[in-house]
Amino acid sequence: MAKTSDRHTEILDGYKRGGSRFNEWAEKHLGVFRLTHWEWGRLSMVWEIDDRFVMPDGVMFGGHVSSVADHIAGLAAMTVLEAEGDRFRTSRLETNYFRPVMKPTAAIEARIVNVSKSLIHVEADFLTGEGKLAVRANAVQMKRTA
Repeated sequence: MAKTSDRHTEILDGYKRGGSRFNEWAEKHLGVFRLTHWEWGRLSMVWEIDDRFVMPDGVMFGGHVSSVADHIAGLAAMTVLEAEGDRFRTSRLETNYFRPVMKPTAAIEARIVNVSKSLIHVEADFLTGEGKLAVRANAVQMKRTA
């Protein structure tokens, strides 16, 4: 059975506990996220949306949602990295909007669709407070070794 590398496990567990440099970066640039669960190929998060990223009509700016989708896709990709030196870069990101993303929170469910020698395909759903699909993001991460 496949296993997430110790390095990436430590990063993800630290993110889940909160207070890591990754949490601090995300909070400053994207907003507050709580990683509620992760396992090989899957993760769940809650995005606590604050006024810094909301337009005057109360809706999240789509470009900001795409930035968050890229962040989430990276965290999900990390769950399937097996070697300590594995890294990745986004090579494609597609964000489809169905409903507005609004305060106070959005639930995010991300999953790995396929892993090959050089590519990781990720799909992430952003759900409204009522549990309805607001956004679906599809990303391709290019694996590389440091």
